[in-house]
Amino acid sequence: MLFRRISRTDPEKVFVIAMNSYSTASLTNGQVVQWDFLTDVDGVGLSRPSGMATNLGSAVAGVAVETIAHEAYGLIQVYGYHAAVRARACTSDDVIALGSGIRPPLAADFFCAESADLSGTLNYHCMGFALSIWSSWTTTTIKAFIKAL
Repeated sequence: MLFRRISRTDPEKVFVIAMNSYSTASLTNGQVVQWDFLTDVDGVGLSRPSGMATNLGSAVAGVAVETIAHEAYGLIQVYGYHAAVRARACTSDDVIALGSGIRPPLAADFFCAESADLSGTLNYHCMGFALSIWSSWTTTTIKAFIKAL
């Protein structure tokens, strides 16, 4: 783990170094990733989220902070403020509200975070909370505080 030096003007951030094992594309800044528990199974490989039905978000690794080519290593943010997390509302009826939980996507194969289930009927792992508002199914970037440890 890499811990960014504490500074009064820039909050703490924690990173891990991991490998992009996703087979067809590079990872880019802001994309949500999970540990690859299907192919590599080595605790180093990352892939796109497999959907909440598979593991309820417990395999989320964090958010990419740089472009990481296939089979290359790069930084994944696991804790702290991130100004450009890829996100969308879970359904057309949901919204991402200030301070609301964000989680990996409900459906498989999307590199974004989604709004938490506001009804409270689903038990899943929140990967952080929103510092922006968004109310569309269209993916955008939001400010968020990541807690994917």
